[in-house]
Amino acid sequence: MKSLITMKEVIKLKAHDKAFSKINAKQIEIRKLKYDIERKNTGSVTLHELELCLDAAKRELETWNYIFKLIELDYGKYDYADEILGSRGSYNA
Repeated sequence: MKSLITMKEVIKLKAHDKAFSKINAKQIEIRKLKYDIERKNTGSVTLHELELCLDAAKRELETWNYIFKLIELDYGKYDYADEILGSRGSYNA
């Protein structure tokens, strides 16, 4: 028997997948920026501009981690969210 998925569940799943993919993409971007900064591979930008990009990417990663945690908490996956983010928070907002 097929299980019916509600529109709310579909949206939650899509949001989860989107946040997860954004987190992975940001992690890759951060690694590449760190690599370029360490080796002074600046191309047509300055080292300072690369450092600014790295800082912005780190802040965006924090934002996506927060969004991901909210999605996981909406699913009721408290332990999973704690494991991913490495911290235990108060979920009684």
